[in-house]
Amino acid sequence: MGGMETQRSFAELNIWQRIFAEQWGAFAERYAREHGREVPVHWEENVKKMLSCGDIGEGYYEYYCEKCGTTKKVGYTCKSRLCLRCFKRAVDDWLAQVHGVLFEGVVHRQIVLTVPKEMRPLINAEEIFMKTYIDAGAKAVKELIEEWRPKKKIKIGMMSILQLHGRAGNYNPHLHFVVSEGGIDKEKKWQDVNYFDTKKLRKKWQYHVLTALREAVNGTEYAAEWREKLGAMFDKYRTGFDCDCMPEKGPVERLVMYLFKYVSSPPISLRRIEKYDGENVTYWYKDHRRGLVKETLTAVEFIGRMIRHLPPKGFRMVRYYGIYARPVRNKIHALVVEALKVLVRKAEQVAQRISFLRGIRKNGGNNQNENVGSIDKACLSSARGDVRCPHCGHGKMKLIKIWSKKRGVIYDALKDGGGGDKGEKARKEINNEDVICKQLAFAF
Repeated sequence: MGGMETQRSFAELNIWQRIFAEQWGAFAERYAREHGREVPVHWEENVKKMLSCGDIGEGYYEYYCEKCGTTKKVGYTCKSRLCLRCFKRAVDDWLAQVHGVLFEGVVHRQIVLTVPKEMRPLINAEEIFMKTYIDAGAKAVKELIEEWRPKKKIKIGMMSILQLHGRAGNYNPHLHFVVSEGGIDKEKKWQDVNYFDTKKLRKKWQYHVLTALREAVNGTEYAAEWREKLGAMFDKYRTGFDCDCMPEKGPVERLVMYLFKYVSSPPISLRRIEKYDGENVTYWYKDHRRGLVKETLTAVEFIGRMIRHLPPKGFRMVRYYGIYARPVRNKIHALVVEALKVLVRKAEQVAQRISFLRGIRKNGGNNQNENVGSIDKACLSSARGDVRCPHCGHGKMKLIKIWSKKRGVIYDALKDGGGGDKGEKARKEINNEDVICKQLAFAF
């Protein structure tokens, strides 16, 4: 009943990594005993990656400070959704992707859709049920807007994010939609949309998710249990299922960064783990009703609570609908850009966005909004290649070497004549590989 094998000393691991390194064997045995099968392969793969994150034994970038002569090695990241270090860079990558999808200048709002607690086990049971769940939410929102102005046939843009956990780390699948407050009508003109009737949406959401899931369970082992149970929920919840429609104040980037944390990392941060004594873990979270809550679990229970939120390998937690769906967006991009030129709010939104992004750059990537949480300045700066000297604080250390356990020395400034372009080319080559990922400010 050992832990997860790692060549690193425990002194190199943070508290999150130590819990998994020491207790993974006990967790795997318990899981097999309770479920009659081994732990999912992608769970174990993510744990192994997370434990090797930042390990210079796997590969590193070496930097030199031309001001004081200090050298610094920065290990590769693991790119695991189970890693509490890598998610900061992952959020940055997601944000860059969103800039290529959401139309600039459009006001957006967030819509949150949830279902009763008794439905959660079915959604978690199979990948197909997760996708059905997301698609049903998109259909409900789309139908709400279509019925508002049926003759205009307005098509809006939607981005969905599936969040699998609640604040305590408990399994609580719910949907976040970033919805454009405007769309293209049948005459190819832009129309503002500020109609979001929560009462009507509750009923539509209930109808579409129950109907879709009842169809999805047909012919499966879940049909006998769930068809009748799902059908009974129409009478049990006569006012529909919970939803919330919240106008977004400020640039949409703030909302996107807040939401993408949920698909890029575990449901906890390092600072929320107060204690690990080798057997039990104490951590805290903020509950909407009870305020600050502390919980103490066995380490095995803690791992189970944290890891069950890893989605199936290859499953898309972020999806696009309406005019943000890739085929549609590509066709109407020029049309929407032209239409938005006449909107006064475009200038306001762009000004807010520029101000927001300048704030990120000014603070080294640290967004001060409490919803987003702190972003490691060193992580973001090193991801851009701007590594700060640990001795004198100089923020422009020179890349002098790239080494990989798999490939050996990939770049050496001395041998390559100190050419910066070659170093940057080598860096990009590594960053594009699947196994060797983007760098992390984690030095030894």
